[in-house]
Amino acid sequence: MNVAAQISAMIAQMSLPFLPETSGKLKLMMNLQDVSWDQSSNELLPANHQIEQATLLFSKIEDSTIEAQLNKLMEAKKEAELASAQVTPQKEEATFEDFQKMDIRVGTILEAQKVPKTKKLLQLKVDTGIDQRTVVSGIAEHYSPEEIIGKQVSILINLAPRAIKGIESQGMILMAENPDGSLAFVQPDKAIKPGGEVA
Repeated sequence: MNVAAQISAMIAQMSLPFLPETSGKLKLMMNLQDVSWDQSSNELLPANHQIEQATLLFSKIEDSTIEAQLNKLMEAKKEAELASAQVTPQKEEATFEDFQKMDIRVGTILEAQKVPKTKKLLQLKVDTGIDQRTVVSGIAEHYSPEEIIGKQVSILINLAPRAIKGIESQGMILMAENPDGSLAFVQPDKAIKPGGEVA
């Protein structure tokens, strides 16, 4: 029997634990029966052993496949970097009295519209339970006016009024920010009557 054939048969047997698919193809090609490790030191192919037609053991990897895998790795790397991004350091310590000064209520957005000639600002009309007031919020790149009408939010109502683009804003909507810069409302997980205090 050809020495190369004997070597191929040995490779088929030895590669089984770590290349099972390739080992299986090679065994079929060599017409080789399963043998134990004790038998693998013997001659695996006797004289006049019939070998099947040769086939490709490995598929050709196209450039497009490599590129797709590289893109997946890059995306996974970006996601891992975002996940491990450091959060903003803790701010200066505040006293309980400082916290008590903030009047945070649950409000319901009644109306919303884009502020003209701006990309980030929405003008909101919010029912605070105490009144209905105008709030200018920098969330236009994250939410459309239509999708937030009726949404309940947390609003700081005793923030001093401030003119923004000629509109008097009477409060601040509380938002949470992800490491990638995306925003989400800080809101109750069930319906709360407008004016409910956040304590």
